[in-house]
Amino acid sequence: MGWVLGWGPAAFWAAVLFLLSELPGTGAGLPAGTDKWVHGGLYLILGLSLAWGKTRTGSGVPAVLLLLIGVGYGALDEWHQSFVPGRDVSVGDWVADSAGVMIGLLLFSGFSSRFRVDKRSPSQGTTTTGSA
Repeated sequence: MGWVLGWGPAAFWAAVLFLLSELPGTGAGLPAGTDKWVHGGLYLILGLSLAWGKTRTGSGVPAVLLLLIGVGYGALDEWHQSFVPGRDVSVGDWVADSAGVMIGLLLFSGFSSRFRVDKRSPSQGTTTTGSA
Protein backbone atom coordinates (compact mmCIF):
# COMPACT_ATOMS: atom_id res chain seq x y z
CA MET A 1 0.00 0.00 0.00
CA GLY A 2 2.93 2.36 0.69
CA TRP A 3 4.07 2.10 -2.92
CA VAL A 4 0.64 3.12 -4.22
CA LEU A 5 0.40 6.13 -1.92
CA GLY A 6 3.99 7.07 -2.73
CA TRP A 7 4.43 6.54 -6.45
CA GLY A 8 0.72 6.40 -7.37
CA PRO A 9 0.36 10.17 -7.82
CA ALA A 10 3.29 10.25 -10.27
CA ALA A 11 1.88 7.29 -12.21
CA PHE A 12 -1.58 8.90 -12.23
CA TRP A 13 -0.19 12.24 -13.44
CA ALA A 14 1.84 10.51 -16.16
CA ALA A 15 -1.41 8.93 -17.36
CA VAL A 16 -3.14 12.33 -17.31
CA LEU A 17 -0.31 13.79 -19.41
CA PHE A 18 -0.60 10.90 -21.86
CA LEU A 19 -4.36 11.44 -22.21
CA LEU A 20 -3.87 15.19 -22.73
CA SER A 21 -1.36 14.36 -25.48
CA GLU A 22 -4.00 12.23 -27.16
CA LEU A 23 -6.21 15.27 -27.75
CA PRO A 24 -6.11 16.18 -31.44
CA GLY A 25 -5.12 19.66 -32.55
CA THR A 26 -2.60 22.08 -31.13
CA GLY A 27 -2.86 24.80 -28.54
CA ALA A 28 -6.31 23.68 -27.33
CA GLY A 29 -7.52 27.28 -27.72
CA LEU A 30 -4.83 28.72 -25.46
CA PRO A 31 -4.01 32.42 -25.72
CA ALA A 32 -0.88 33.16 -27.74
CA GLY A 33 2.35 32.74 -25.82
CA THR A 34 0.93 30.61 -23.02
CA ASP A 35 1.72 27.17 -24.47
CA LYS A 36 5.16 26.88 -22.85
CA TRP A 37 3.80 28.04 -19.48
CA VAL A 38 1.13 25.35 -19.64
CA HIS A 39 3.72 22.70 -20.51
CA GLY A 40 5.94 23.86 -17.67
CA GLY A 41 3.06 23.87 -15.20
CA LEU A 42 1.84 20.41 -16.14
CA TYR A 43 5.34 18.97 -15.83
CA LEU A 44 5.97 20.88 -12.60
CA ILE A 45 3.19 18.71 -11.16
CA LEU A 46 5.01 15.63 -12.45
CA GLY A 47 8.22 16.81 -10.73
CA LEU A 48 6.35 17.40 -7.47
CA SER A 49 4.71 13.98 -7.62
CA LEU A 50 8.04 12.25 -8.35
CA ALA A 51 9.61 13.99 -5.36
CA TRP A 52 6.57 13.03 -3.27
CA GLY A 53 7.05 9.38 -4.26
CA LYS A 54 10.70 9.42 -3.22
CA THR A 55 9.89 11.04 0.12
CA ARG A 56 6.76 9.02 0.89
CA THR A 57 8.37 5.64 0.17
CA GLY A 58 11.75 6.48 1.71
CA SER A 59 13.29 5.43 -1.57
CA GLY A 60 16.98 5.90 -2.12
CA VAL A 61 16.36 6.97 -5.72
CA PRO A 62 18.74 9.86 -6.47
CA ALA A 63 17.12 13.16 -7.42
CA VAL A 64 19.10 13.11 -10.67
CA LEU A 65 17.35 9.88 -11.65
CA LEU A 66 13.96 11.44 -10.89
CA LEU A 67 14.94 14.37 -13.12
CA LEU A 68 15.96 11.98 -15.91
CA ILE A 69 12.67 10.10 -15.56
CA GLY A 70 10.67 13.32 -15.86
CA VAL A 71 12.74 14.70 -18.74
CA GLY A 72 12.63 11.33 -20.49
CA TYR A 73 8.86 11.15 -20.07
CA GLY A 74 8.58 14.62 -21.60
CA ALA A 75 10.63 13.47 -24.60
CA LEU A 76 8.49 10.36 -25.02
CA ASP A 77 5.37 12.51 -24.72
CA GLU A 78 6.57 14.79 -27.52
CA TRP A 79 7.38 11.75 -29.68
CA HIS A 80 3.93 10.32 -28.90
CA GLN A 81 2.33 13.54 -30.15
CA SER A 82 3.88 12.95 -33.57
CA PHE A 83 1.29 10.16 -34.03
CA VAL A 84 -1.70 12.28 -32.98
CA PRO A 85 -3.56 14.12 -35.77
CA GLY A 86 -2.98 17.87 -35.60
CA ARG A 87 -0.12 17.53 -33.08
CA ASP A 88 3.60 17.75 -33.71
CA VAL A 89 6.92 17.36 -31.96
CA SER A 90 8.32 20.52 -30.42
CA VAL A 91 11.76 20.85 -28.85
CA GLY A 92 10.53 24.05 -27.19
CA ASP A 93 7.69 22.15 -25.53
CA TRP A 94 10.16 19.50 -24.33
CA VAL A 95 12.42 22.20 -22.87
CA ALA A 96 9.40 23.66 -21.05
CA ASP A 97 8.47 20.16 -19.83
CA SER A 98 12.03 19.60 -18.58
CA ALA A 99 12.13 22.96 -16.81
CA GLY A 100 8.80 22.19 -15.15
CA VAL A 101 10.05 18.84 -13.83
CA MET A 102 13.23 20.43 -12.50
CA ILE A 103 11.35 23.28 -10.81
CA GLY A 104 8.87 20.81 -9.29
CA LEU A 105 11.69 18.73 -7.82
CA LEU A 106 13.42 21.83 -6.47
CA LEU A 107 10.23 23.28 -5.02
CA PHE A 108 9.39 20.05 -3.23
CA SER A 109 12.92 19.76 -1.93
CA GLY A 110 12.90 23.33 -0.61
CA PHE A 111 9.41 23.04 0.84
CA SER A 112 9.97 19.71 2.54
CA SER A 113 13.29 20.76 4.07
CA ARG A 114 11.64 23.74 5.77
CA PHE A 115 9.15 21.50 7.51
CA ARG A 116 11.49 18.61 8.30
CA VAL A 117 11.54 17.82 12.00
CA ASP A 118 14.99 17.90 13.52
CA LYS A 119 15.13 14.80 15.71
CA ARG A 120 18.21 15.91 17.64
CA SER A 121 17.73 17.17 21.13
CA PRO A 122 18.68 20.82 21.70
CA SER A 123 21.82 19.78 23.55
CA GLN A 124 23.03 17.72 20.56
CA GLY A 125 22.70 20.63 18.19
CA THR A 126 25.12 22.95 19.95
CA THR A 127 28.51 22.66 21.47
CA THR A 128 30.34 25.15 23.58
CA THR A 129 34.01 25.50 24.09
CA GLY A 130 35.08 27.75 26.87
CA SER A 131 33.17 29.92 29.25
CA ALA A 132 31.13 32.97 28.56
